[in-house]
Amino acid sequence: MSKFTHRTYPDGTPVQPLYTEGPPQQPGFREEPWWTMVQEHLVEREFQANDWALERLKQGASGLLFYLTEEHYLPRILRDIQLPYINLGLVVEGSGPAVMEALLHHAHGEILPMDKLQGYINIDPVEIAARTGYWYEEKMYELGELSRLTPPQFKFMCCNANFYGSCGASADTQLGLAAAHLDFYLDNFGSVGYTQYWLALNAGTHSFKEMAKLRGARVLWKKLLEEYGLPHVPLTIYSETATTHQTAFDLHSNLLRATSSGFGAIIGGADQVQLRPYNSVVTWADAEGERLALNQHFMLAYESHLDQVSDPAAGSYFIEQKTADLVDSAWKYLQDIRQQGGIIEALKAGTIQDRIAHEVATAQPSEVLGVNLYGLEGETLPEGYVARAPITRAEHQAKYHEAEFEPLQPIRWAAAVEFERIQHSLKS
Repeated sequence: MSKFTHRTYPDGTPVQPLYTEGPPQQPGFREEPWWTMVQEHLVEREFQANDWALERLKQGASGLLFYLTEEHYLPRILRDIQLPYINLGLVVEGSGPAVMEALLHHAHGEILPMDKLQGYINIDPVEIAARTGYWYEEKMYELGELSRLTPPQFKFMCCNANFYGSCGASADTQLGLAAAHLDFYLDNFGSVGYTQYWLALNAGTHSFKEMAKLRGARVLWKKLLEEYGLPHVPLTIYSETATTHQTAFDLHSNLLRATSSGFGAIIGGADQVQLRPYNSVVTWADAEGERLALNQHFMLAYESHLDQVSDPAAGSYFIEQKTADLVDSAWKYLQDIRQQGGIIEALKAGTIQDRIAHEVATAQPSEVLGVNLYGLEGETLPEGYVARAPITRAEHQAKYHEAEFEPLQPIRWAAAVEFERIQHSLKS
């Protein structure tokens, strides 16, 4: 061993640590080591949503994500919330411009400068098409209106590529579809709003792959901007743990799954991270689950100190090479989608659906921890939750046979083995 950091072999070749041989990706990272800790709420009653938001902020959330419509009265939802100090997400069912105008009016009434608003408004025609099986051209005009209404630092060009992950797409396919998703908007809007893009990705339990996936997304964004002749700007990335990886048996194991997923997303450089509550597969809103989800963030920040290191995966040969491999695969898939006429035409042709269905069939686990692998003997499902056999693709296609094209089908990896366990227990 030698205490000197700069050494040579006897033949004069310099000695370097292995990780310095990784490909020079330079994918970028979030501006600060700290990430936004997001929690979400489906708005039914405005004042109830406001009570929820104030409680979540009191417990330490730094990002609030509301699912709402233009019919909801936004000032009631945002009452007493200090908007300059949080990241605000608005997922809109209905008119996005109407909600954006309501937010601007509220900020004006609160004497809040527009440059103090941080967050995003979510209207994504491509994701709506992939989810419903219908292409709504009028939603593209809403994005045009939002480009005129939205303050420069607020995001409105949202690419919900997390949906592909929720449908079981592999990391390669998720990245390729994310690139095609971004490419579709850049092709249609050019430089309009290109500094206000926002990408959502699903966070899985394979931590190293998640790190590479997020880093790869930034590399792909840079390549796309270069193709379109646009100056480089950072891409805001939101990552969420979905119910895709949750189990209804042995619920508390989901705490570990979310922590593993969140670790990969944070090290990979996500700007905003949502760790869904451990019991969200059986209940949408639960105070205990939401509190524990926030505490998972705090464990990763305050006790694991992930908030004190910028891009800790940089220079790791394994992560850098995995990033390069994912980028190469995703870029090739993007070219394939371009040859089909773009992501909407590929959806209409069914090639995306075929690819993801094949990946799901290949990756479907035969054993799931806490269900049929080291399961707790005698455990029953939570009260009110009923295990059902997953819908086959043929059944899914029959259900949506009147749609313009087959919508993508969200999955949960444990659903099949949970149903098998229940059927076995009934027989015995």
